[in-house]
Amino acid sequence: MALWGNKDSKTATGTVSIANTGVVTGSSTLFTTEAKVGNTIRAAGVDYHIVSITSNTVALVRMGANNGGGSVTTCSAESYTLSEKPSFVPQESASSSGDSGTSQTVFGVDGTEVSAGGDNVTSVAVAGGGARYLEAPAVTFSGGAGSSAAATASIAGGAVSAITVTNVGSAYTSAPTVTIAKPRRTIPLASITTATDTIAYTAHGLLTGDVLVYNNGGGTSATGLVSGTTYYVIASGLTANAFKVSATDGGSTVDITGQGNDAQFFELFPVINRATATAALGAGAGGTTLTHAGWVRRTVGTGGRAGRVQQEVLVAMGSMSGDQADDIQYPDA
Repeated sequence: MALWGNKDSKTATGTVSIANTGVVTGSSTLFTTEAKVGNTIRAAGVDYHIVSITSNTVALVRMGANNGGGSVTTCSAESYTLSEKPSFVPQESASSSGDSGTSQTVFGVDGTEVSAGGDNVTSVAVAGGGARYLEAPAVTFSGGAGSSAAATASIAGGAVSAITVTNVGSAYTSAPTVTIAKPRRTIPLASITTATDTIAYTAHGLLTGDVLVYNNGGGTSATGLVSGTTYYVIASGLTANAFKVSATDGGSTVDITGQGNDAQFFELFPVINRATATAALGAGAGGTTLTHAGWVRRTVGTGGRAGRVQQEVLVAMGSMSGDQADDIQYPDA
């Protein structure tokens, strides 16, 4: 068996900028001592494979297979991680990329990770996407006895389409409750025209009679509006890109004499529009369900195998220590 390496990642000093030609320009980087050809650079959430190293501050990369190959995605002054990957994966039973250990699905698992993860939030599944979302909503966690879990939501077609865990948290004894904020329309002060009491918002999608709750976002309220108060969209002044509100359904326009602040917003009140999701902790007593340190290939099936997760253990022939890029999939604690 080939020696794949005994570390799943290395020190990554400085920041990198990557051009569409694949040329990497480093700032305070130490490529010649910290990296080697074949390593994976992860910057701004994108994986690149190092093709050559010219100096401590210049290298050449190509896109990872998981990023579609082809043209290189550019980035500027980004922090990054350096990860070692297996030289090759000789057999891929669930899918085949034809690439060396597809970096998005091959993870190094160190000794600590083997016995960790059961108290971490490792994934969040969207149960209902909701409707009328024009801004990515906040995602919060409560309960489960743990703390610090965090995630971000993505939207598509007016609904929440995915939730990405950004911090797995710790000490959860059960999966916490996930709360996704209601759809909102943020209205910076410049969007309010006091002379006409009109609120501008491009393609707001609001209808006459819609129930809104005004929130000042922690800053100064727009004069005439009260934070936490319910208002109604009225027909007067309603266009595709602007609207007015009343204190009663079908009532007179609220007289707005001050513009408020840039963090204020209207939240759509009906619960029916709100997205829902469920969190999951690491599986099994060890969290990752792995029995020893090494390389792991994780493949999620498609088609008739949709949702099925297959893990192939690739022994590293040495102790695994250190990691930078793998903690969401295989958390240390």
